[in-house]
This record gives sequence, structure tokens and C-alpha cells, in this order.
Amino acid sequence: MLRQIALLLCSCFILNAAPKGTLVIVGGGAEPPSVVRAFLEASGGRGGIVGVVTTATVDPQGALKEWKEILDAAGLSLVPLNVRHREESSLPSMLEAARTCTGFWFTGGDQARVGDQVVGTPLHTLIRQRYEAGACIGGTSAGAAIMSKIMLTGDNRHGKNEWSELAPGAYVTREGMGFLPEQVIVDQHFIRRGRENRLLSLIMEHPTHLGLGIDESTALVVKDGKATVLGASAVMVFDPAGMTVSGSTLRDLRVHVLRAGQSIDLATRKVSQP
Repeated sequence: MLRQIALLLCSCFILNAAPKGTLVIVGGGAEPPSVVRAFLEASGGRGGIVGVVTTATVDPQGALKEWKEILDAAGLSLVPLNVRHREESSLPSMLEAARTCTGFWFTGGDQARVGDQVVGTPLHTLIRQRYEAGACIGGTSAGAAIMSKIMLTGDNRHGKNEWSELAPGAYVTREGMGFLPEQVIVDQHFIRRGRENRLLSLIMEHPTHLGLGIDESTALVVKDGKATVLGASAVMVFDPAGMTVSGSTLRDLRVHVLRAGQSIDLATRKVSQP
């Protein structure tokens, strides 16, 4: 009986253990050298193997060519994970290739394609397992949007790609890859494209969730529950602790603007300086 209890406690601990890997979440635009370097180092550095998931882009060969040049120069190998149809995410050859990777990169494009072709598949499960074991997962633009469990699609409730509304339920979401803690929502191209309305609307709809708006040429590097800013611009944080929502109004929302070197603990939501 004692042995059974011990095994049960051990299994619970394992299930709840924090992932050992790193997330490098880029808000779009050009990736500064510091951001690329952080991704390559977290993917194992020289000798590492990076799976490039090109599902979101309409130009997979262009994305693979660009990343091959980057990886070759740094001494890492590239594994193409060019999933164009959902059934490919269950192919033994695709899963075997992904199993060798020490890092994964999700390209920009349309995050809905990742939702259609990868979310909820064996490939999704395998990448999650690799992350939990220590692999790095990075992505830009659409590749940033997929990081949270609640994923913005880019559409408002009228099916238009615009961000003029500010109200709970104004924007369409679907299930993302869920690499970030469950009560965290990420948005990208944030300051550059003025997407405050969009993320605020999501926070009003999900008042326990932390909102992370990552600007272009900027990244959040998440390791052991701590998210640190790298890059040229800023990350806006919407912390709803103490917030009150009434219809389409809110008050007492805590807002942070974090720049390179600053970080936030995603569990305690405490901000720290460099």
C-alpha cells in the first residue's frame, strides 16, 4: 500500500512538473541577433537539431532555405517539418524526424493553419513531450500566436481582419499549441499594429488570464516560469489581478511595459529588473 501511494505521488509530481525546455516567442518583424542567439543556444548550440515547422507559411521552401543558412552558420542541423495536411502530423516518418530535434521553430504566416494541421495531433503531443524534456520551442508572428492555449485567429466576431472593437467576445479564438501556462494569452506585432483593443477584449473575456503583447523585433524568452524580454522594442503586460469588468467596461487593470532585460514571473506575476 505504501509503495502504491509513493508511486501515485511520484506520478502526480511528474505530471505537474514544469517543462525543462525554453520558449523563444518573437512578436514578428526582423529577429535581432540576440534573439536568434538565444534560440540557437537553447536548442543545444553547435550539434543541435532544429525542426522547422513551416505549416503557417505559404512559402515553406523560402523559410527552410533561410533557416538552413542560419543553422549551417551556427553548426546546427535542420529537419524540415513541412506539414501541409493534417494526416501528415501522424506519419511515423514525421514523428521519427521530430523526435530527434533539440529545438523547434514555428514560422510566421497564418496560425489557423497550425490549428488545422497540427493542434491535437500526435506531432503536437510529441513536440510538447520534447519541450517538457528540455527542447526549445521558438516562433515568430503566427509562430508566437500558437504558443498559448487560447489562440487569436486574427478575425473579429464579424469575420473581418480588424481590431477596432473593444468588448468581451469581440475576437475569434481557437485552441493553440498551449506551450505557455494555461492562464496566459499572447498577442504579436503588438505595439507596431496597435493591437491593444484585441488583447484587452480577451482579458475582459478571460479575467483570470495574463495578457502578453509582444512587439515586433522583440521576444519573450520563457524558462522555468520566468519570461524575460529580449530585442529592440517592448512587451506590454496586462495583469487583471484586482480588475473589475462590467459589460464592455473595465477598471483597475494593471499594465506593465517591459523592455530588454526585464522579466515577469508567469506564476506570481511579479516584475523584476535586469
